[in-house]
Formats: sequence, structure tokens, C-alpha cells
Amino acid sequence: MAEEALECRLRYGTEIVDEDEMLVSAAREDTKAAGRLYDKYYGEIFRYIYHCTFDHSVTEDLTSNVFLAALRHIGRYKWRQIPFRAWLYRIATNEVRMHWRRQKRSKAISLQPDSSSQAEQNREFESGNPSAGDSVATAEEYHLLYKALLELRMKYRTVIILRYYEGKAIAEICEITGRKEGTVKSQLHRGLARLQDILVRWGVLPE
Repeated sequence: MAEEALECRLRYGTEIVDEDEMLVSAAREDTKAAGRLYDKYYGEIFRYIYHCTFDHSVTEDLTSNVFLAALRHIGRYKWRQIPFRAWLYRIATNEVRMHWRRQKRSKAISLQPDSSSQAEQNREFESGNPSAGDSVATAEEYHLLYKALLELRMKYRTVIILRYYEGKAIAEICEITGRKEGTVKSQLHRGLARLQDILVRWGVLPE
């Protein structure tokens, strides 16, 4: 029955249900379908959480938590409210938020990212991704950009990472965060302004 649900082309009126919806429907009864969702989104969610924490070990743990939570609550997921990808990002954002709440406020943040992801970060910098890092000229300054992001409040850091590191459109950020378009745009503007202030204060950007 689950395999039939996975392969059939379900329809609501004339709308063809996409792959994710078929997988979600099947995953409620079939672990193989859940595994396909995991394989499809693990890398994307891992990258997002890493950009939020800059810690490889923490990212592994939180990413595992995301998919465990998704599987546990998949029966309550409502497709018509938000797409499955956005739902996963919501869970991931909540996991990151809880992680930072568990950390001591006085804990020092390391200047250097962990070595296991150093090469990946340098490739991102050199690739010219559209981000606040475009104005930063060296790898060392790029690492300072990461540190500066961690200085921002969670709400600003989240929208900046989603927009400039994950390449999400404003509409998708609204789905992920549950915020209105005007709020997302305002938080992007304020977050970037505060990020620039930090980088100017640290001497990374000119005044």
C-alpha cells in the first residue's frame, strides 16, 4: 500500500502533487520513503545548520535531531500550510535556537572555524557567493565575517544566512520563519547594517 502511495500521481483537482508530497504521504507508513526524504535533504539541512553554528560536531548532532523530529512528527505535518522543505528548515532553525540557549552567554567564540570544514568555507568565499562576504578580501577576514555573524541576534543571523548563504528567496524565508514579507525585509536591512557596523569596528571594512 505504501509503495503504491509513493508511486501514484495523486491529484487535488488539476494540481499534480509533487515528489515531496508523495514521499511524505508514503513516509507515514514506509521507512524507505522516509529514507528518501532524508537522503534528499540531509546535505542541505546540514549546510544550513553549519552556517548557523560554525561547528562541525554540533552540526552533525543537530542535523540528526532535525530528521528524528521530522520523522516523529510527520503525521502532524500539513502540506497545505508550508512546503516540506520549509518545514524542515523550521525544525532546523528551532534546533539551532535551542542549541544557543543551552550555551553560556559568556562562552568565547573561536575565531577560526573547525578544520574539518575549512576547505569548504574557503571555496564558498572564492566562489563569489552573493553575500555580505563579497567585500571581504582575505580568508582571515572571511573568518571574521563568520565571527561577526555570531555576534548578531538570532533573528537577524537567521534571515541573513537564509538569504545570502542558502540563496533563499524572500517568499521562502517567510515560509521558513513564519514572518511577513515586510518583517523579513526589515530584519535583513537591520541585520546587514549591524553586521557592517561590527566589521567596521573590527577594521575589516573601511568606515
